[in-house]
Amino acid sequence: MTSRVVLVHGAWHGAWCWRPVLEGLERRGVPARAIDLPGHGESTAPLGGLAEDAQALRAELASSPGPAVVCGHSLGGAILSEGVDRGSDVRHLVYLAAIVPDVGESVMQAISGTPPEWRSGIGTDAEGRPTLDPERAVELLYADCDAETASWAVSMLGPEDAHVMTTPLGQAAWRHFESTYVVCRQDRILAPEVQEALARRCTHSVRWETSHSPMLSKPDLLVDLLADLAAASPA
Repeated sequence: MTSRVVLVHGAWHGAWCWRPVLEGLERRGVPARAIDLPGHGESTAPLGGLAEDAQALRAELASSPGPAVVCGHSLGGAILSEGVDRGSDVRHLVYLAAIVPDVGESVMQAISGTPPEWRSGIGTDAEGRPTLDPERAVELLYADCDAETASWAVSMLGPEDAHVMTTPLGQAAWRHFESTYVVCRQDRILAPEVQEALARRCTHSVRWETSHSPMLSKPDLLVDLLADLAAASPA
């Protein structure tokens, strides 16, 4: 039995960022769904903090029976860690250039080794919500995307909850489930050396020569990884 794949976006993004991966998985016959966390993409809910985002993932996992492979990108790694409860029918976790906090640790604490210049494009809007400077977004997130894809992605970005990055985790799913970390070695917003440290918390790790968003720049790499994990997961 092939596991279904559940995709969790990172900060400022929505389910839209997984479109090429969803198309690739569909061609491979792998059932998959990308969720919009509260206040992102097509969600009409207010922006959520860690608890609300984690609950959205729990609701998605509960909505359909059967085993799942769950992939979180960037901040989505923290949502995955908090939202996949021990005992869930989840067969593998994938952390894609993702943040992997431990219990009692926040996102900002988990990436405290990131050089300050790597976060220089992050600011706040009039409501104090973290935003990404659109003038820096291509460089930081989409450096290896084609120009059309990068421009479209920048136009889709939105604000993030002000507290999601500073709330300590109540649980860490990677401690209870088999996991794979994807280190993006050309990443310009989450330093590769920080990713390497986070990868040591996972069961397995792979390294790709991509920037921060391979789901848009090199989707076939991710499709292959997820399809293989979905097929390998026991029924």
